[in-house]
Amino acid sequence: MLQNLHVKNLALIDEIEITFDEHLNILTGETGAGKSVLIGSIESALGKKISKDMIRPGAKEAVIELLFWIEDEKLIKEIEAFDLEVEDGQIFIKRVINEKRSINKINDSTVTLNTLREVSRRLFDLHGQQEHQVLLKEKNHLSMMDHFLPIEAKKSLEECRELSKKYHKIEEKIKEISIDDQQRLRELDFLKHEISEIENANLIEGEDEELEAVYKKILHSKEIITSCQAASMLTGYEEEISIGNQLSESLRKMQEISHLDPVIQGFYEQLLSIEDLLNGFHQELTDYMEDMDFDEQTYQEAEERLNVINSLKDKYGSSIEEILAYGQKASERYNILCDVEHEIDILKQEQKQIKEQYIKEAENLSQKREKEAKKLERDITKALEDLNFLDVRFEIEMTRKNQISPDGIDQIRFMISTNPGLPMRPVQEVASGGELSRIMLALKSVSAQADGVDTLIFDEIDTGISGETANRVAKKMAVISKDHQVIAITHLPQIAAMADSHYFIRKQTDQKNTQTMIYKLNKEESLKEISRMISGDQRSEASMEHAKEMKTLADQTKLY
Repeated sequence: MLQNLHVKNLALIDEIEITFDEHLNILTGETGAGKSVLIGSIESALGKKISKDMIRPGAKEAVIELLFWIEDEKLIKEIEAFDLEVEDGQIFIKRVINEKRSINKINDSTVTLNTLREVSRRLFDLHGQQEHQVLLKEKNHLSMMDHFLPIEAKKSLEECRELSKKYHKIEEKIKEISIDDQQRLRELDFLKHEISEIENANLIEGEDEELEAVYKKILHSKEIITSCQAASMLTGYEEEISIGNQLSESLRKMQEISHLDPVIQGFYEQLLSIEDLLNGFHQELTDYMEDMDFDEQTYQEAEERLNVINSLKDKYGSSIEEILAYGQKASERYNILCDVEHEIDILKQEQKQIKEQYIKEAENLSQKREKEAKKLERDITKALEDLNFLDVRFEIEMTRKNQISPDGIDQIRFMISTNPGLPMRPVQEVASGGELSRIMLALKSVSAQADGVDTLIFDEIDTGISGETANRVAKKMAVISKDHQVIAITHLPQIAAMADSHYFIRKQTDQKNTQTMIYKLNKEESLKEISRMISGDQRSEASMEHAKEMKTLADQTKLY
């Protein structure tokens, strides 16, 4: 569940902090008080981009923090799979938005926007004001239906997606090689030239690095020899002032007195070690200088070979490995084009086998969908009846697609009849705005029982409804709240009366600033707010009594 929300410097919000409770949390307030900004801040945890214009004027950055607490061990393991540590079941999400960028953190680990989305969608489900509009697009019905599939069916769906990908990949390969003879001959000639150029170079992996080292050594040989000779002279025995001579004299002096004191004997032995090191260094330096005897031919051969390799790099890749890989790929393409018909036959045979596997898996998926659809039809119809759809019929129409697609062979369409005697028609052709909201709430209420998501957030799910329908919606939200944490913004007193925790959002203005404030209401304050929602700002004794009655009936409705 969502335990705490902290927002700072976002739009009208200077700084607010809310602690949410279990069951049904209701947020109310006047239009324009900042409720949408509050929901938007929660929505940002789902990865929604926030405009830099939303940073409060005068502030350098906006901060949004959400603290969740989870008990489900399976869910904890899923989140830990993203290389995130979960201590005591707590998930802390933080987003910082400034002028240049946004920073996303989960439990103090910086994460990508994609990881933020993947983790957040496992923690809560947010129904925004426009989400019910997805029902208007038939293409969304299939994914909504698949949301309810059991694990085995989802495995079949994943298998269909994988087989579909393989099938279409082969289709692309066939298109690539299905070219006319004139174009094929031109490409063969070009490939032959490329393959020949790479093969004739007789490239060896790593030789470019060796040649560049030799070439660089020859190019700077004079400078290298001059410095090495100077170093040899200073460390050798040729000059009186050289280190070797100085060291020999030091050894002679220390040897004369080494028998007088064990400490001096130690110094003498250290000098002997230094002399050994110096002699070794001097010999290696001498050998190196002798090897520096390069002739003009060696220089020219290295330069010419590097020119060949660099020319091939310009055409085929930035390294010898990439050039050879390009040559291998060109050879494969050449062989395919030499016998196109045979290659196409092989690909079509492979494609046929994949199609047979796909049809088998898609049929299996279709059967599972059909079984789930029947159950969903009953559950959603019951939920719609609870939401004051009288004599409603809801069906999931399944038809077949004549193509291989990632989602299988089924087309799904939600059908509904809201009055007796009326034929079943597509949801998008029948439902009004308020009806769409209730249909979506019915779907959410059914999915809430199947999902592992603990927290459901609704932004004005009550759009376009009133009267008895509002009572029904309030009762349905109470039903969902029995086993889930629900956070909802509402304008309806019926829903507000159902609150287990009631929060009031208002806009506060002084001569300099306007800011959004939020307060958790006690029982008496909640009744006054419900009274205001019933009668507007002109609260009356009658509206107060009505509010008390609503609250009493709401408390009697709850099953927890």
